[in-house]
Amino acid sequence: MALFNFTDKSILYFPGCFSTSFLEKKIENYRKILRKLGINPRFEPEFRCCGCILKEAGYEKQFRKLARENLEFLEKNNIKKIITSCPRCFKTLAQDYKEALPNWNIEVEFILDSILAKLEENPKLIKNVFIESITYYDSCYLARYSGFTEVPRMLLRIFGYNLIELPYTKEETLCCGSCGNLDITNPELADKIAIDFIRMLNHNNIKKIVTADDRAYLHLKKNLSDSNKIKIIDFSELACNSLGIRPELDLEKETTSSIKQEETQTIQENEDNQE
Repeated sequence: MALFNFTDKSILYFPGCFSTSFLEKKIENYRKILRKLGINPRFEPEFRCCGCILKEAGYEKQFRKLARENLEFLEKNNIKKIITSCPRCFKTLAQDYKEALPNWNIEVEFILDSILAKLEENPKLIKNVFIESITYYDSCYLARYSGFTEVPRMLLRIFGYNLIELPYTKEETLCCGSCGNLDITNPELADKIAIDFIRMLNHNNIKKIVTADDRAYLHLKKNLSDSNKIKIIDFSELACNSLGIRPELDLEKETTSSIKQEETQTIQENEDNQE
């Protein structure tokens, strides 16, 4: 399914296999945002997976093989830059590929960086300013592993929000239980961590929290009780609202059990096909 007109064939938008499988409406939000900002990268369905699930599961050989195949695909298609909205893919492509491939020379940019750069060039693109309080959650993949902490905060301030910080933020952020395939290897522990995290939010009287991490978004929402009034928001929704774009809401289309089943199948298939 093509999401963009191929106006800049040297740039690829890569939402990652997780969002493609479970958060299609998030991709649609970012599609609208990029168009609004005048960024028109290409979208390649054949470029399906960065291989982070393989690396985290310990399949180094399979990960390096996939990384080489992906680089060959990118070079064949003259792609010089990847914009991704998946923190896992951002960390994998920007860091792990450099370690795995000595000739890796593709620029990798997280989508919030792309948005901030355009808004700093043209502040008039912002149509709505929201004077209200909100908390930003630094996910492990963005903050702890990638040091990506300031851009989301800068965007929230540009959008008019009063940022309420959690007790542990940025590189010292608390894990919500969504990363490292913990929901596959130990789902009970992953859920317990999320529930403890939500208790911490309640203790600090947090009513509205936004994250740029698709995995954290789904994992926290899954572990919210029906009586809990905390609102968990994906960053794409806030960006749409500020740019005067009608966002897609209720982003998730599948259950976490389906996520676990699909990723477990991915690992098993690669185990069966070891060379």
